[in-house]
Amino acid sequence: MINAIVSHYRILHLLGEGGMGVVYSAEDLRLRREVAIKFLRPEQARAQWLARFKREARLASSLQHPHICTIHELGEHEGRPFIVMELLEGRTIKQLLQAGPLPVGRLLDYALQIATALDAAHARGIIHRDIKPANLFVTHGDRIKVLDFGLAKLASAAPVQQPSDPGEPPAATSEQPTASLPDVTKTGVTIGTAAYMSPEQATGAPVDARSDVFAFGSVLYEMATGRRAFPGDDTALVLQRLLQGDVVPARAVNPAVPDRLEAVIDRALQVNRHRRYQSAADMLADLRELARHLSPEASGTGTAIAAARSGAHPARPWWRRWGLAAAAGLAAAAGVIWWTVLSTTTPLTSRDSLLVAGFSNTTGDPVFDETLATALKVQLGQSPFLDIVSDDRIAETLRLMNRNPEETLTHESAREVCQRLGVKAMLEGSVASLGANYVVRLAATDCQSGDSVHRVQGEATSREAVLGMLGSLSSAMRTTLGESLPSIQRFDVPIEQATTPSLQALKAYTLGVAERRRGRELESIAFFNQAIELDPEFAAAYNTLSTVYGSLGEWRRSEEYSRLAYSRLARVSERERLFITYQYHDRVTGNQEEAAQTLEVWKLSFPRDMRPANALALIYNRLGRYDRGIAEAQEALRRSPGHPFPMSNLAVAYRGLGQYSEARKIAEEAVALGVATTPTRRLLYQLGVIAGDGSEAAQLEWARDRPREFDLVSARAQVAAYHGRLREASRLYTEAADKATARGLSGTATGYWAHLAWTHALYGDPKTVPGQVRELVGRTSADADSPGTVPRVRAAAALGLAGLTAEAREVATRAQQRYPEATFVRRVLVPSTQAAIAIQAERFEEATRALEPALETERGTVAALVPIYLRAIAHLAKGDADRARRGFEDVLDARGADPFAPVVPLAHLGLARAWRLEGKTADARREYDELFRLWESADEDLPVLKRARAEYRALGS
Repeated sequence: MINAIVSHYRILHLLGEGGMGVVYSAEDLRLRREVAIKFLRPEQARAQWLARFKREARLASSLQHPHICTIHELGEHEGRPFIVMELLEGRTIKQLLQAGPLPVGRLLDYALQIATALDAAHARGIIHRDIKPANLFVTHGDRIKVLDFGLAKLASAAPVQQPSDPGEPPAATSEQPTASLPDVTKTGVTIGTAAYMSPEQATGAPVDARSDVFAFGSVLYEMATGRRAFPGDDTALVLQRLLQGDVVPARAVNPAVPDRLEAVIDRALQVNRHRRYQSAADMLADLRELARHLSPEASGTGTAIAAARSGAHPARPWWRRWGLAAAAGLAAAAGVIWWTVLSTTTPLTSRDSLLVAGFSNTTGDPVFDETLATALKVQLGQSPFLDIVSDDRIAETLRLMNRNPEETLTHESAREVCQRLGVKAMLEGSVASLGANYVVRLAATDCQSGDSVHRVQGEATSREAVLGMLGSLSSAMRTTLGESLPSIQRFDVPIEQATTPSLQALKAYTLGVAERRRGRELESIAFFNQAIELDPEFAAAYNTLSTVYGSLGEWRRSEEYSRLAYSRLARVSERERLFITYQYHDRVTGNQEEAAQTLEVWKLSFPRDMRPANALALIYNRLGRYDRGIAEAQEALRRSPGHPFPMSNLAVAYRGLGQYSEARKIAEEAVALGVATTPTRRLLYQLGVIAGDGSEAAQLEWARDRPREFDLVSARAQVAAYHGRLREASRLYTEAADKATARGLSGTATGYWAHLAWTHALYGDPKTVPGQVRELVGRTSADADSPGTVPRVRAAAALGLAGLTAEAREVATRAQQRYPEATFVRRVLVPSTQAAIAIQAERFEEATRALEPALETERGTVAALVPIYLRAIAHLAKGDADRARRGFEDVLDARGADPFAPVVPLAHLGLARAWRLEGKTADARREYDELFRLWESADEDLPVLKRARAEYRALGS
């Protein structure tokens, strides 16, 4: 395109390329000046992009300002639109920052220019929405030019409403985009560059001038420190930090930053936009004040900057008057009596935590015992702002204090736990009788000083009205503790809806939660069932039962309860809605991609909640993406240290990568903390056997006579099979299945029969295997059908290898029809079944093709090494020794997915046969020897062992 004539411009040379277009320098043949021309990329000449491109020109050309890049003309050449703008020479702020932070004097000079440009744009109702270092150009002479109004939008005709009281949040304003703007400006669409977005942009909420203020604050932070305010390459992680306001103080990164400048940056980066600068003009005034106090040589030793504009620090903090106003309003609406007692303690920030202590009950009615505390945690848990200290962290801290982890917290012990955890405030409650009425109180206390932060009290006119009163009080308390009114309005489902209007049902649910917290999953079921009997619409109880049954391997029941919870979404809080939706995709549709997307939204919406990160760790472990599993489990533990579930998932992820020492370290830590789950104990048993140090005996002793003893019995069965003791394995699998069935867990028993059928298909005599496999698979229950397909993968593959083609196809077809979206049906069950059938029919090329969809998931815990092994034996059978050898090596390399899978010793046999096929006798003998070492205690008449010995003898000396 060089030297081409476009309109009355001659293209000279390429200047650069961006996300929307390509920029050239050009000569204006009419005015004899050099300009820059930006062309829209041909592949982006769609209606939406074209509208955005034209909007950039229209908006920017309306801004005639010395610090905004001037637009000369909008045109079109051969169907490609272009913008002609002033040609700038210099570098962007992004390029300047490659050398590190800027000197304070230079930074302030640039900041003042940027602020004046934004003020001018905002005065015309134009919001940039993509302020970042790459869009701030420094010309020769250190003049700033703001570039790229391609994301800009016109604000509503009304300017941003200023609060009538400087400490109170402004009233809601209309922020509808103008009719001429395309969908990219509408609420709900996330636009901008992640690291510099405002929180409202990140969540798709309406934006105004304060979004540019936040982005400008991010740029100031980077100019002052040389690093991003919200660093990271993972967009989800960056957005999570942004929504939490997780920023390292600027002076902690660069001590040369003046504390006055840090104060400006902190205010600009407030997550709550009502606490941010309300306009670029406000920020500009403080920057000018700062410049007057600092000489060009200032080194950052000044004192903290005072607010430069009236109202920034009112005589009475906003939260005190807002809390009183909210309390008065709610009281009038509820028709109850309450009052507040306030101190000068500051409210919580998005970085602080809140401990919910005991809820005393002096009514004599046991239905309130622990029940109201559970309801309060659920109600407060709706908030994305408040971080409620988990019961597990409280129990762990009590243990460290040498106290009973299940004791009810008193005011004194709660405050001590609070101080040990570094928590800022604690919340206590009480319920007492007053004639026929009930008085409910909530009191927040500063953990460090012991001062009262806030107290609210309400009177309920009946026993049934207590829950509603508690909900109203907790909403008022959320306001006082620092949460914004818009947040409360969005995340404040009535407490009876978020839980249940039945106190008795809530009591049963509370007891079930307590059982789960103690690691007694099986025992908790009766309580959750009771809760559902008392309130058939109790969505959280259905969903928790789905979780419990899933952890036990009762897939069909887990699916059933997830469906029931999903059908009751209208009666849940936003947090619970996300939980139920995730579990619906995980347990009902089986679509792991949808489940993961829901979890990412959950993580961003509630950045303090451990559960979405933990669930993502579980998904990634199933998929075989153990590195991501580790990252998510660690994130879950960061959010809730010492929690048993992410500790278990973290240990499994390390095991999946073959990092057994790390896995053992995490699992033993869980035991030491008293939070080890049964799967964690099973993992420790496996790692003890691998280490050969005898430590596995302690896990077997721990499991003896416990309700889930069958888990460890099945682990013993798998180890016996791994060592070739098929008779012992059969006895132990039968014992495990019987114990599970006796507990009413037929789906769990199915998994054990599937394990045994798969082992017989691999180890048995080809003449007797079909009958054995058919009999064992016949014991399986339809309750085991699930989109997760954990039991059915082995059962279907066993049927296929045994030559029972019709039965194998029936399993796969039924799964496809029932779960057409299920990730593991499509990527594990069906490919493995088709491959096993093809191998038995000696169609080996067909077998390897069938396994192609399994490549992405075959190292995961669901696939359990089955697809990798089937591919390897298909290559071996068709004489491709090299690919077969690599396949068997993959089995050994991925052993951590299922350390005692029966295919692991068979991989050594497969390697021996591959080496023999290549004529490498010494290598073959080495692998046979390894197999015989593993099977030194094997059944002497084990068919596959007898064949291996015959092959070994045929090698000669």
